[in-house]
Amino acid sequence: MTLLMRDRENQKIGKEIGKIFGAISMGKDLGLSEEEIIMRLRAKFDLTEEQARTYLKEAE
Repeated sequence: MTLLMRDRENQKIGKEIGKIFGAISMGKDLGLSEEEIIMRLRAKFDLTEEQARTYLKEAE
């Protein structure tokens, strides 16, 4: 893997994480429960429950 390929992959991952945190923020703004946010994160981003809970905790 070249450095350019690795940089592009890291950018892709960073954008995806940014979208996840944006979704969490929006869910909180809309007054959704933590369980509802987790359910939506899992559906939209194909996350495990543990991954979704970790992102939610990190967003606090």
